[in-house]
Amino acid sequence: MKKSIIVAIFFVIGFAKTLPPIDFDIIKMQTSPDSPTLLLMGGIQGDEPGGFNATNIFLMHYKILSGNVWVVPVLNKHSMLLNHRGLYDDMNRKFAAISPKDPEYKLIERIKKLIISKEISAILHLHDGSGFYRPSYENTLMSPNRWGNCSIIDQKNLEGIKYGNLEEILTNTTGYINQNLIKPLHKYYIRNTHTAKGDKEMEKALTFFAIKNNKPAFANEASKSLPLEQRVYYHLLAIEGILKELGIVYERDFSLNPNAIYRLINDKTLRVKIDEKILLPLYGLRPILNYFPLPKDIKIIDIPLDSKAHILGLLPKDNQVWLKYGNKLMTKMNPDYLNFDDSLKQITIKIDGEEKNIPIPSIIEVKENFEILPIEGYRVNIIGYVIPNDKSLKPNETGIVIHHKDCISKFSIDKAGKIFRAEIYKGDDFSGMVLIKFL
Repeated sequence: MKKSIIVAIFFVIGFAKTLPPIDFDIIKMQTSPDSPTLLLMGGIQGDEPGGFNATNIFLMHYKILSGNVWVVPVLNKHSMLLNHRGLYDDMNRKFAAISPKDPEYKLIERIKKLIISKEISAILHLHDGSGFYRPSYENTLMSPNRWGNCSIIDQKNLEGIKYGNLEEILTNTTGYINQNLIKPLHKYYIRNTHTAKGDKEMEKALTFFAIKNNKPAFANEASKSLPLEQRVYYHLLAIEGILKELGIVYERDFSLNPNAIYRLINDKTLRVKIDEKILLPLYGLRPILNYFPLPKDIKIIDIPLDSKAHILGLLPKDNQVWLKYGNKLMTKMNPDYLNFDDSLKQITIKIDGEEKNIPIPSIIEVKENFEILPIEGYRVNIIGYVIPNDKSLKPNETGIVIHHKDCISKFSIDKAGKIFRAEIYKGDDFSGMVLIKFL
């Protein structure tokens, strides 16, 4: 056991050096530049999924009616992709001093600039912590040495600054959380670290950097002892409490409870678009997708992704490309690196006898059969459909009526054996993909 752990540690450390820092996104939910603005951030430690899943749900399912919220869904994306606390040491200990030679130097400088920008009224930073914080010792799980389920400030007040009544704001926020506890065990307490009085570790953290620059800053910790949906539940309660204190008005499109959050995190309708050519469902994919087209001559981490979800990434690993949703592995691709051609925007397909123009990329639903009409200058390869032909020729499977029974299920992209790839080529260049989903 010890040997395998050591090997795993060396593997992670060795691999970390090959994955460069990835810049973070800022999504601005704004109604008026003159209104208060909350800077909401998650994922400064890549193995704390409660925070970055909370920011993700907030972006997808909340609407700001008055005021502004700037959201950084995940600060430490490169560590998130590897489910690692920090590939280049702890990012949340680099705000007091950082060497220009540090691989994350530019990221830290950009975060600092964001924090001190004149538009920002207050900062809320989301974390997952161990156990359950208690002001006095109760047991090993519940003690002053634990960080889970507490709201954190560096000092009681920030004098002369709007929203500088830090303790009062958190008193009201923790009160809101504690009115909605799942269990009494989960009770929230305020943790004042009194950082300026000599807490050497907290002096290095993001929130204290904000305080030193006269920006009200708060951190919320959800316990790692809780399942993900409950962590996200408590983070969302904390966000809502802070929004109320700042006078920012919002609405959400779901009832706030752990069961609803579980469904939203595991939303089977989520999709991701890859480089404007490929559209994939996030859930239900086969563990491995072979000969999967990806653009050549571009770094994997730079391949554009587009989705309602904001915590997606492509991870190059073991000669494969892993599609990650937060810390979750959705599928592994054995890539076929190709030149991507941008000349084709749509194709014509007969779906159950009805002719339709289909954009590239798309996922189309078919009850009985489909037929991709010939496209001058292009060919189509339907992965999993095999017809007797000259094996020396590249397939062009247009003008053929195809039923589900004609396709070999092991070549589907999904575990259920119902979704098949129709890949379109111009010569040897990849022009796009349409997915055929049999109902």
